[in-house]
Amino acid sequence: MSDDDPAAWWDEAYERDAAPWDTGEPQPALADIADRTERWRVLDPGCGTGTHVVHFASNGHDVVGVDVSENAVERARAKTAEADVEATFHVDDVRELDAVDGPFDAVVDSGMFHVFAGDERERYVDALASVLAEGGRLFLVAFGADAPDDAGPTPVAHDNVRTAFADGWRVCEVRDAGFETRHGTVPGTYAVVERTGVRSEN
Repeated sequence: MSDDDPAAWWDEAYERDAAPWDTGEPQPALADIADRTERWRVLDPGCGTGTHVVHFASNGHDVVGVDVSENAVERARAKTAEADVEATFHVDDVRELDAVDGPFDAVVDSGMFHVFAGDERERYVDALASVLAEGGRLFLVAFGADAPDDAGPTPVAHDNVRTAFADGWRVCEVRDAGFETRHGTVPGTYAVVERTGVRSEN
């Protein structure tokens, strides 16, 4: 991904008919969350072509999808119209989320967290903190520590989750889970993290 123009990189990726991560089905680790909860206001950062947006909206949730790629958002809008569900979309950088009005009850992250590392990951987590309600939860699935080195995203070990969400968050669960791609299942990490709003004084 180009640091100079990430939108152009993602636009090009979504011009392809079959991006490797775009299976057209919700990630198994996230799928059943939609139908075992009360009705939430849900944010899908890095929503891509809208697979998870459609899934959660179909289960009665109020969903907002954000992606830096206009191509992805156009396809997501078409997918929600085809499914006859309502959702809101914004073209925006998920490291800023300037176009999004919180608070949200939940964030569903399918393969966005693992795109970032270092300072960029901190920016992303801070952006999520700015829009997720206290007591709200982030559900994420990412490539895990045992994912192939040449797979693309930054592998996410359990301790990476604990480190990223150490301040103002509570890690409720972190475990191994498969991440589905068009080329098969990749070893993944699944986590549930609650926004506490209580930050350290250091």
